[in-house]
Amino acid sequence: MNNLSDKVKIVYLSLVVLFSMGVFIYFLDAWNIIRLHEYLPFLDKEPPIVEIDEDNPTELELQKIRKDQERLIEEEIRLKELSEKLEGEKAEMEQKLEEIQEMKQGLEEQVAMLEQTKVKEKNREKKVKAMAQRIYSMPPDDSVAIVAGWSNTDLVEVFVQMEKDAQQEGRQSIVPYLMTKLPRDRAAVITSLMLDEKIGMDETDQSL
Repeated sequence: MNNLSDKVKIVYLSLVVLFSMGVFIYFLDAWNIIRLHEYLPFLDKEPPIVEIDEDNPTELELQKIRKDQERLIEEEIRLKELSEKLEGEKAEMEQKLEEIQEMKQGLEEQVAMLEQTKVKEKNREKKVKAMAQRIYSMPPDDSVAIVAGWSNTDLVEVFVQMEKDAQQEGRQSIVPYLMTKLPRDRAAVITSLMLDEKIGMDETDQSL
């Protein structure tokens, strides 16, 4: 019996020692003093393998999807702002284009009016020259009878043209003689207007 009791004690003490050594080694591993997995590979912890389920995305995938959604929302807002800016610029451009069209039309109308005025002036110059030749070729009394009913403006233009023609042809002008056959008061007015006309023509020639 004593031998059996001694064997039981030995076994019991051996288990206690092994357990104590196991606890001691566990604490050494827990305190990173030793690394049991380097000596016992079956203790090495492998990361859990997570299978990707398309119907149940993981948290990382959810976060990625949320970030993509946020990015798309920001992009949509930016595009809307850009569209509004472009619409504003388009309206401004259309307004400026309309203003340019109005200015262009106004300039075209001015050019047309100037062309018409130019044609009228040329026609009047031709008419004045023709009347100056006619008055010059007529007897003085008949000429005075005709010009008596003219306006002062028409008479001044014809008389000035007659003096130009006489100067260009190197002959004596008959305008002073015709002036003596007009009423004195009207002859004075015509003389004054002719002087103003000549002064204006001289100033125009000098500016050119």
